[in-house]
Amino acid sequence: MNRSSSETLNRLLLCLAGALVLALMWGPQEGNFGNYWFAIKESLFGPRVLVFLALGVLAFLAMTFWPRVVPFLTRPGVWPMVAGALTVVASQTLMHWADQVGDAKFGTVASAAANTNGLAPLASAFFGGLCWAMLVIVVLLLAAGIVSGLRNFGWAAAVLSVVSAVIAYVSHSAVVDFVGGVDHSLGVYVCIVGYLVLLTAGLVVAMSHAQVANTRRAVNQALGWRPGLPLVLIGAVLGAISLATSTWFSPANRNATLADTRNLFRGTGLAPIAVQYLAWLGWTIFAISLVLSGVASYRRIRPLGWAGAALGAIGVLLTVLTLYRISSIGADLHVDSADGPWQNLGAGGWMTCAALFLIGAGGYVAATAPRHSERTVEVDSDAVASGRSASGAFLTAPGAVRSGLMVAIAVALFYPPTANGFWQSVLVSEIGIYVLLAVGLNVVVGWAGLLDLGFIAFYAIGSYTTAYLVGSLPVKPPSWLEMSPLLAIPFAVVICLLAGLALGAPTLRLRGDYLAIVTLGFGEIIRIVAVNADGVTNGSQGPQSQVPHPVINLGPVKITWGLNQLQYWYLLLVFVLVVVLAFRRLENSRIGRSWAAIREDEVAAQATGINTFRVKLLAFAIGASTSGVAGVFFASQIGFFTPDNFLLNNSILVVAYVVFGGMGSLPGAIAGAALLTWLPEFLKDQVPAADRQMWIGAVVLLMMIFRPGGLIPARRRAVELSGFDQRQRLEPVAVPAGEGL
Repeated sequence: MNRSSSETLNRLLLCLAGALVLALMWGPQEGNFGNYWFAIKESLFGPRVLVFLALGVLAFLAMTFWPRVVPFLTRPGVWPMVAGALTVVASQTLMHWADQVGDAKFGTVASAAANTNGLAPLASAFFGGLCWAMLVIVVLLLAAGIVSGLRNFGWAAAVLSVVSAVIAYVSHSAVVDFVGGVDHSLGVYVCIVGYLVLLTAGLVVAMSHAQVANTRRAVNQALGWRPGLPLVLIGAVLGAISLATSTWFSPANRNATLADTRNLFRGTGLAPIAVQYLAWLGWTIFAISLVLSGVASYRRIRPLGWAGAALGAIGVLLTVLTLYRISSIGADLHVDSADGPWQNLGAGGWMTCAALFLIGAGGYVAATAPRHSERTVEVDSDAVASGRSASGAFLTAPGAVRSGLMVAIAVALFYPPTANGFWQSVLVSEIGIYVLLAVGLNVVVGWAGLLDLGFIAFYAIGSYTTAYLVGSLPVKPPSWLEMSPLLAIPFAVVICLLAGLALGAPTLRLRGDYLAIVTLGFGEIIRIVAVNADGVTNGSQGPQSQVPHPVINLGPVKITWGLNQLQYWYLLLVFVLVVVLAFRRLENSRIGRSWAAIREDEVAAQATGINTFRVKLLAFAIGASTSGVAGVFFASQIGFFTPDNFLLNNSILVVAYVVFGGMGSLPGAIAGAALLTWLPEFLKDQVPAADRQMWIGAVVLLMMIFRPGGLIPARRRAVELSGFDQRQRLEPVAVPAGEGL
């Protein structure tokens, strides 16, 4: 056996071994510490192992023939095909398809359908294996079209994608009708979205004349063709679904749509404006705002754009008012044991708010986007084609960045009310607070280039400061100093800022690993002091009494937090927005440029006249003050905490969030913290607890390999990795004579 054959065989064996390991990782945890063989037998000696072995063989083929595969990866339709296929796979493995059947996962529903007599034949076939066969055929047709360049394969894949989406919806409806009860599963809708993406891939394969796909150019052209129109189209789809079929009230029992809600509250004393909204006003505002913003974005008429934006804003306010009115009356009538407003509301009203917001945002983008956008997009597309500033060329079409921001704002405002209590708690106590911590640490690690492994100490200081000022510690403040948690925010910020100065003053003359070790020790010192100072911190038990929830009492205005998690979410969202806007200005200021200079080369920065010690100290102080704000929210939201909430592991996690998202990038720090705090909670229902960290580690490892700059890298970081100017050479390049034609 020659060397090449030996390497090929070793590669095959390694891929098969990795497939067997994946088979052990994926699936329910079986057996126990005294009987490992049972778990191995259940994982490896069954039909399911063939799927993983097939994945291993596919990985082997991909690695072996990778040089031949690479040219095809740049062709139009490849990445929509991959995205659509992954979406369908995720929907048919991870998501719920029928809430009344077992754990509602696709596999459970498929097993129940296989053992049920009387179910519609199409549904039995779909859940019996047709679902996977359709996906495989669509992907094979797309792959054949991409490789051969024959457009008929693309048309066939597009048609089959539509048929598959229809079959999935009909099969899901048949199961729900057969089982009965209220169903709010989302698996079928995600599956339909996946097939719509595959439909897009098929149309691209069938209609594209290019040999090489340019995703950035396509996105810029789509967004810049008619600024604001994508937002209007998304809002139109959301609004039609929410007003026609989505649940507005009592999702657990009545599952009432907008029309059903109007009938339910007829004659109950509902406010006249809410009655009219349920009867005709909601549809009217939606239709008129859609026409105004749609015409404004298509014809580029700015006055109509402003009118559409104003009507969209009015529609959002009226929708929220209507939701408040019907939930209040529902609570007065004790519907489903409700005892206050904002309860028993379905997703329909909040989807309508999102739709009207996006339609109005589309009008706003159309009204504010610069004119002559076709020429701008053409110039930007030429920049992308020539390879200039790859990171900066993305989303450069007029209104593209604003459109992205509007979608993010709509999700942040109107998705949380549709989530269940568990995910609302995760949004506040995990995602929101760790986003604040990541944004603060990004100043130290991402902008100034200082590795801080004790950042969680300032978080602890902010929490204990809050507990002291509200009187929850053994040591009480003077009566004139005791206050609500909201009033404690300035004090926590100042104390954490002083703590940052106290840590940085003697240590910032150190560099690299030495600074990291000192900050690590500081974090452990704060935690150990909190454990041992029983008379001050109450030791390992934490505060003596619960840290109260914030209260605002200004005459007729009285707001008490703690009734639900959404109150904290919106308050936290305001503070995150303020911090991000302030840090955005700071990044582009003289101090921000000084931090960048120190990060790149401290000696050179000092030679140019920058007081490096003062600037680094300022980075430590500003980052620490942000942790103080996060500490206030954590203490007041959770009520009780202990020193174990501030372990070294939490500091390392925050550093991982910043690195994963993109060091030096504010959007990257936010995205990294949100994704890596969401992922462990999501994996709780997908993989055994013992395997959860392994999956998270695999995600981080893949990110570091395939996207070393992070999820959303900073422009400077992207330039460092990809080069600032990679224009194609226009002059001929000399080659050896032997390599000529």
